[in-house]
Amino acid sequence: MSGVIRVVVADDEPDLRLLVRLQLGRVDGVEVVGEAADGAEAVDVAVAEAADVVVMDLLMPGTSGFDGIAALLADHPAIGVVAYTAVAGDFVRAEMARLDVELVLKSGDIAPLVAAIERTASRR
Repeated sequence: MSGVIRVVVADDEPDLRLLVRLQLGRVDGVEVVGEAADGAEAVDVAVAEAADVVVMDLLMPGTSGFDGIAALLADHPAIGVVAYTAVAGDFVRAEMARLDVELVLKSGDIAPLVAAIERTASRR
């Protein structure tokens, strides 16, 4: 992948979206082009903004991240997804592995998320 990686951040917590936006905004080669509060909105924003990668929380009211990921993989396979969640048990890990979606646990360290975004974008 060459150029800037266009990212949409999807999380039901506005404060977390802001934090991730601010952290990613300091990373060369990454631009946050949109935000979403659930999986359906994430799909709509990602398509409208020609995103390369969606950073998707999994547990959101309305349309979950699981459903948002399924929609992206089925209808927009050129848009990559990184699952970004606070808790990931065996089921979540197995499901993301089955879908070939990188899984990153939420933390104060943005480096693992940036690395996952870059790897995901390079595979698209």
